[in-house]
Amino acid sequence: MSGKRRTLVTGASGLIGRPVAEALAGAGLPVRAGYRSRPVEIPGAEAVRIDAGTGEGLTAAMEGMDQLFLLVGDMPGQTEAELRVVDAAIEAGVGHIAKLSTWGAESEAFSIARIHRPVERAIEEAGIACTFLRPNCFMQNFHTYYRDMIAHTGTVRLPCDDAIVSFIDARNIAAAAACVLADAAWRGRAYDLSGPEGLTYDQAAALLVTPRGEPVRYVNITDEECRSEMIAAGFAAAYAEDIVELCRYYRTGAASRVTSAVQDITGRPASSFETFAADHAGAWR
Repeated sequence: MSGKRRTLVTGASGLIGRPVAEALAGAGLPVRAGYRSRPVEIPGAEAVRIDAGTGEGLTAAMEGMDQLFLLVGDMPGQTEAELRVVDAAIEAGVGHIAKLSTWGAESEAFSIARIHRPVERAIEEAGIACTFLRPNCFMQNFHTYYRDMIAHTGTVRLPCDDAIVSFIDARNIAAAAACVLADAAWRGRAYDLSGPEGLTYDQAAALLVTPRGEPVRYVNITDEECRSEMIAAGFAAAYAEDIVELCRYYRTGAASRVTSAVQDITGRPASSFETFAADHAGAWR
């Protein structure tokens, strides 16, 4: 283990954190896999329970670590929770923080960006080596957030008009993160991560198939309809407002850009939406 960078991966039971920890451990690098509520077992990795919301377990988890992959899932007080993790890392002498951020974080033009940018700024101001990964909208959101809507109605309903978004497969994000953590040559920059093309929600939805074997339809709705429907479905009003604001940001065209960052970092092209749809064809059945 001597000479190998020791990495704490937070969010290691999730969609991105788990494959990052698996990739590093599979490469023979020392990994500590941090989880909060879902215990994780990854061959070659040490599992540790941490709670970024309260700080529980952070001091012990940081002990002896050389670098941190900072990923905190959606939660109330997410910015404060991430800052708590950053403070623990600095106190422990961690030398590099790779933070999973969001596309457009530097603009602070929408609520999700305003969650992430203060954390980026705190890391920058601390003078610690850092790398920011800023992915565009996850392709997996069509499953995570819209699966039930697609299963029951065959539609995706959002107020995005004909906005173009360069959707990215979360698997590509994890692969890029693992490369950044394994190779110090990628440190010290912010990377905008996108898929290989821009699509409207109408185009993306049409590549998915309903449980009845029909193409999914995108239905454009107003901001107010989106807000009302989300609240009626049980989502918190604040979260509904976050989504409306994000869609408004998409409508400016700011999420349409395609970058080469995934291929630059991983050496492999970013996955297409068609590939994602084929790989997850059974997810809506």
